[in-house]
Amino acid sequence: MKMIMRKNALKICYFLMAADGLITEAERSKFDELGEAIDDQYRTYRDSLLWECKREGMFSPDRDMIYLLLDLVDRELKEGVKEGVLTDTIPGRLLVWNMLTIALCDKDYNDGERRLVENVVRRMDVDVKDFKEMEQTLIAANSVSMEMKFLRENGTGDPDIEYQLKNLKERERIIAANAREQMR
Repeated sequence: MKMIMRKNALKICYFLMAADGLITEAERSKFDELGEAIDDQYRTYRDSLLWECKREGMFSPDRDMIYLLLDLVDRELKEGVKEGVLTDTIPGRLLVWNMLTIALCDKDYNDGERRLVENVVRRMDVDVKDFKEMEQTLIAANSVSMEMKFLRENGTGDPDIEYQLKNLKERERIIAANAREQMR
């Protein structure tokens, strides 16, 4: 199983956020959430990591941004990928899961983001079938979340909407259980 150093994985996630040319507040928030989840020391180096990523990601006007980002991701993979289980590393599958989580959090999973994720899937030897399953699970979770938000904002008190919300909560529970199973 290929593993990647935590800091390299976080840089890759940052570069993914830049793939559509705009880093949203939802992406920033999800990035911090994932950083804290994978490394209890994240807050101590967060600012320097972000500064380094921004400096490295300065976009040259004569290069297509996605090619620059692919190069940056490839460099992080080359530097950070290790074989076997080591301290300060995470499995490649978790990196892909985190990338998908960030890519989908702003409801705009575009071609550039998908290319970066697929590059990592290939380089980290993540099974394509597993990747597709992770991708579909997160897309389904986002769809349920959006539907629940819409119903809560537009119909509180209506018995039909309350019934729909109950069904969506059950669907959300099933998706979460499926996600936990996928990460084993």
